[in-house]
Amino acid sequence: MELDQFIPYQLSVLSLKISKGIAAHYQDQFGINISEWRVLVILYKNPDITAKKIAQLSQMDKVRISRTLKSLVEKEYLQQAQHPLDARAKNYELNQRGKQLMRAVIPDALHYEQALLNQLDEEERQQLHHLIGKFKQILG
Repeated sequence: MELDQFIPYQLSVLSLKISKGIAAHYQDQFGINISEWRVLVILYKNPDITAKKIAQLSQMDKVRISRTLKSLVEKEYLQQAQHPLDARAKNYELNQRGKQLMRAVIPDALHYEQALLNQLDEEERQQLHHLIGKFKQILG
């Protein structure tokens, strides 16, 4: 078997290339890395959640989530509060500064996505969305 023909490997490499491209842009434009971006997007859509829930939604490991949350709190994009039912857990949500950042980042992310999709014709875009949806359904 040739590794470069193995679909999981190809998808992993492609994902990494896309993430690195957008990460460099986010670092230059907004001073955030890709982990911070992922957590910010999750909190934008799911306010007032725990680190455990962020880890579940992001598919990132707990250590990385912990470091990213600490960084975002230090950068003053998040507020944290004690979880009402679990003394060991904290809830996180975007503060006003974090919400303002996301109002700039989201249109920028959509522009980046559109630039990628513009490399495909309409039929190819539909096929891509169909195949992604099919794999998501298969893999649960």
